[in-house]
Amino acid sequence: MNSTLKRSSLVALAALTLAACSNGPTVFRPNTQQATGNVQGLNTPVRGLPQTTVALRWQNKNQIVQAATSGIDLFGANASQRTAKARVTAEQQVQLRAMGLQVTPIVEARMDDRAGLPTGYMTYGQMVEKLKALAAQYPQLVTLEDVGDTYLKSTGQAPNNDIWAISITNKNVRTAKPAFMMTAGVHARELAPVELAMKIANEMTSKYGKDPQITQLMDTREVILLPMVNVDGRVEVEKGNAWQRKNMNGRGIDLNRNFDSCWNYKCLNAPSSWLNGLTSPGSETYSGPRAASEVETQAVQAMYTRKPNIRASVDVHAYGEMFFWPLGYSEKTIPEAAQYKAIYQNTFARHGYSGGTSLELLYPTSGTTDDYGYEKHGAFSMGMEVGQSFRPSYSEVEAMWNTTRASWLGLVQAAGTVQLANPRR
Repeated sequence: MNSTLKRSSLVALAALTLAACSNGPTVFRPNTQQATGNVQGLNTPVRGLPQTTVALRWQNKNQIVQAATSGIDLFGANASQRTAKARVTAEQQVQLRAMGLQVTPIVEARMDDRAGLPTGYMTYGQMVEKLKALAAQYPQLVTLEDVGDTYLKSTGQAPNNDIWAISITNKNVRTAKPAFMMTAGVHARELAPVELAMKIANEMTSKYGKDPQITQLMDTREVILLPMVNVDGRVEVEKGNAWQRKNMNGRGIDLNRNFDSCWNYKCLNAPSSWLNGLTSPGSETYSGPRAASEVETQAVQAMYTRKPNIRASVDVHAYGEMFFWPLGYSEKTIPEAAQYKAIYQNTFARHGYSGGTSLELLYPTSGTTDDYGYEKHGAFSMGMEVGQSFRPSYSEVEAMWNTTRASWLGLVQAAGTVQLANPRR
């Protein structure tokens, strides 16, 4: 985060009430005197009701925290401009305005009207075939594994829906190597992250022995990619439900709120209003009945046990061009913050991405993929929001890759250089 934005964020936070948990981190607590809207009302069922995409603008931190923790379909946030988008009902628009947010309906292409995927994108089936082809073509580099079933497969409804992991390294170099793990496709409608993960896989294999940097990385690092975690949801998107975000368990569970890391803010004395979206099955941030309840979440968590050499990881989402580090719910600076900031400045800050914790940039989060890796396994874990839409044209994805390629390689390089203050393994 640049110094001007950081100063303005601190000034805004200083104006709000702070609370500290016993034996826990300092936590941002909303100023309830500013909470004029009926937050609970935002969790009324929306299925079947007309929804409109709106632009939101907030004046103070409390307003965006209220909106985000209510469980509405919030996306495309811009921290520096204090803007975001949301997909809401007419009643929710009224309630958001009562919170003090500026709400403006916007006209844009309705994703519901688009069938399947934009031209150029791989389907789940095509992705699996590509992964198998890489394993067959580069046996000295690639190990391909089915690392878990999806909800629909575990319940006998989709026998072919597996979660795949591809590990890439020079197998002839048998010394222990630090590993970098990337997860993508946790939210089904976010298309670009899956393609970026596959581009990294292609880069690390096709250019080994030809590109000196790639060769050095594969001789000294291991790259582990889970290109599509939420397979069931992604297949639903491919069928034409372009807004599908959560997994397919019942009304859906937000996998990026389901991890066993301060799930539902259980680690701290958080205000009850923060639980509104997390505990409402109809919300887009429903965290599930318990921590790590979902088989997709369990598959990702198990990777840290399957691959104890994971030193750094990144969970990639879309969209908004942001670079996150832990902790998503605390104002307390972690010991490794300077290292995170240095890596950010040397990589995605160069492309104009905002950097900081979720709480610093936007609003508090818990049970997330990146917090889990850091808190439970001592990994140097990160989160990202890439691009400017859920469904960019494939030419935009290619331009994104060409622009940021060096930064992705920088994250892989960092897996061998980062030092955790209190390693958990």
